[in-house]
Amino acid sequence: MDDESADGQAIHLFAPEFHFGLQQVIDELNLWTHRGIRGTHEELIQHVNKSSEGGGVDLIIFGTCEFDLNVWHSALVDAWNRRDPSDKFKIVCVVHNVDDVSWQQHIPYWARRNALRLLPIADHVARTFREKFAVQAESSDPLLYTAGLDYLSIDVHIPILGIPNLPIKPLPRSLSKAVIQGTFSEGRRNYRVIFRDLIASLHEDPGAWGYHPLQGRKAFVPDSSSPAPPFQLLLVGSGSLEIPDELAYIVTTHTDLPYNDFYKLIADCDIVVPAFADNTYFTVQASSTIALATELSVPILVTNRTRRAYGYIDDPRAVVTRPAAMPEVQAVKALRTGDASTFLSSDPADIGQPIGELHSVTVEVEQMVREGWIKGRKDWDEWKEDVWRRNRVVVEKILRDIP
Repeated sequence: MDDESADGQAIHLFAPEFHFGLQQVIDELNLWTHRGIRGTHEELIQHVNKSSEGGGVDLIIFGTCEFDLNVWHSALVDAWNRRDPSDKFKIVCVVHNVDDVSWQQHIPYWARRNALRLLPIADHVARTFREKFAVQAESSDPLLYTAGLDYLSIDVHIPILGIPNLPIKPLPRSLSKAVIQGTFSEGRRNYRVIFRDLIASLHEDPGAWGYHPLQGRKAFVPDSSSPAPPFQLLLVGSGSLEIPDELAYIVTTHTDLPYNDFYKLIADCDIVVPAFADNTYFTVQASSTIALATELSVPILVTNRTRRAYGYIDDPRAVVTRPAAMPEVQAVKALRTGDASTFLSSDPADIGQPIGELHSVTVEVEQMVREGWIKGRKDWDEWKEDVWRRNRVVVEKILRDIP
């Protein structure tokens, strides 16, 4: 969004002081060129009230419109009415969750004035908003069908930074470190199922994970003679979570990290496991985990459904694709060992039919194992350039006010 060649443009920032070292990241990556005013969020409206000739803003970008538009709607309406008809402003709403509806009561007001566009951070959120607005456009409520909601501009912008100095990992290597990133809430991440499946797999074949059998101990203990480093599962996020005793040496939690430490920790992992708890992250809400993993060049373990939902990761350069019938823990084990025979010979439904008898499942499992989980630096760089190229097109539309 920040083109060095742009003349006479200024980007003002109105926000509280940043925490967890975010300002350091902004400075190190030079994310804020064309620097204008750095003010508190309370100072925003005094600059919106000015005319553009008097230094007022003509484009407002809210980073979390689910919160921001509720706070500022009334003041923005007043500012809109104060400014001349030829000197209005536009609002860009970065949105994350279609089901967060409290702020959406304000959308018709701004849509009716052709002053609003939405900027979700994932393709499925854009699709769901478009469908929602299409339904509302055919509503019997005049306040909805006269707002032109089906003409509202909705573009997707993927928040992927060019993080420098990512670790160069040795080759060959074993998959030994996976990460689940997100709030420590079982309503968001399927921690219980991950723990259950991991404990069951450790009982079945502890050596595959680099651990000794329990043999009366409370926890599985690392096997120093393992040919591959013992497997570790990192949980990175916020909150608290009870870890089963059996996984005491395997699972670690990491909270409240400064951004640079946060980036470094996750970038050092081999694979990101989404562990989504329900359908929310496929239909109405965008997971920042997906963007985070890719900006750090760590492949994500996904299904074809995830690839379709997020769109920008529908590319083998960025993901490892497991069949939907293969649980995440089983997929990680197969990728770690290069052997999926235990899963393919299993009978999860207890119906006397191994899962591997489903030919399509076997084909997808074998393809996943054959392609592996390691992605080359060149592939990552080219993939990111493709994403950034699409982002630049979206930003140009916003700056030029192109529908």
